[in-house]
Amino acid sequence: MSNFIKNTDTNIAALNQGSHFADLNGVKLHYQVKGNGPLLFVVSPGWGIGSLYLQRGLDFLTGRFRVVFVDTRGSGLSGRPSDPAMMGSNQMADDLDALRSHLGLSTIVLLGHSNGGAIALSFAQRYADRVSKLILIDSQLFGFAAAEDTHRFLSTRAEDQDYSSAVKLAHRFFSGKDRQPINDDELTEFVGNILALYLNNPSKNLVTTRQQLSDKPISFYAFGSQNAADAAAQNDQTVLLHLVKAPVLIASGRHDWVCPVAVAERMHAGIENSTLEIFEESGHLPWIEEPTKFQSQIFHFLSIG
Repeated sequence: MSNFIKNTDTNIAALNQGSHFADLNGVKLHYQVKGNGPLLFVVSPGWGIGSLYLQRGLDFLTGRFRVVFVDTRGSGLSGRPSDPAMMGSNQMADDLDALRSHLGLSTIVLLGHSNGGAIALSFAQRYADRVSKLILIDSQLFGFAAAEDTHRFLSTRAEDQDYSSAVKLAHRFFSGKDRQPINDDELTEFVGNILALYLNNPSKNLVTTRQQLSDKPISFYAFGSQNAADAAAQNDQTVLLHLVKAPVLIASGRHDWVCPVAVAERMHAGIENSTLEIFEESGHLPWIEEPTKFQSQIFHFLSIG
């Protein structure tokens, strides 16, 4: 591994393959190290799903990279802060920098998906000189929701048998007509019941998607606490896009309902050194629906420079 680490202060033992914990910023942060090669950090979304689905879905990366899969605070195997108000996405970005420092690294290559993309983007905005490359996959962007595109997606699929039941559940959930989940099991069941919405071709890819999801329940604590903390912070990442200096690959599924292409286009317009790749046959999970193209684009971007 020394061939890929230039900083002599690097904490080698903390980057051995396996499960690790580090006490950082008042929480016990968990990360899983897999593979061999140059270091690549992958951060989970912060709303409770953890990194296991990424460990499974992005396993192809471990053949060429030593991948550090990070469970954000309150998710996966990571601990919770003493105050739920400290569950915001910016705090999670700060945790990444604390982990970078703990590992003795001057810069990192960072990948984030969905809300994990927003956390990775926050890291690149707050610590611009500490990220050497950034990959944002179907990323959320605080301050730009493209809600009309989401509503249009749901409306056009309301009568499609592959989506109809999931569309009804989503409408009732977001309108407040149904009782909201109140624990891990109920939240996990709800996400499972609307999973088809995240795919362009559910009849082909839903089984694989279910297999890649975590075996553990989604954390209701993280779901509620992160949403509340981010709402209180009133984050607007759009006005800070110019702060990102690293090369950025922005990947977006054409049929993503929760982070529509318009979000990716807005990020691309605001980040000078960015490349936008649209996956025409994908929803929110392009590594499942277009694996060959997805892997090719990721490897190409990481090999440049």
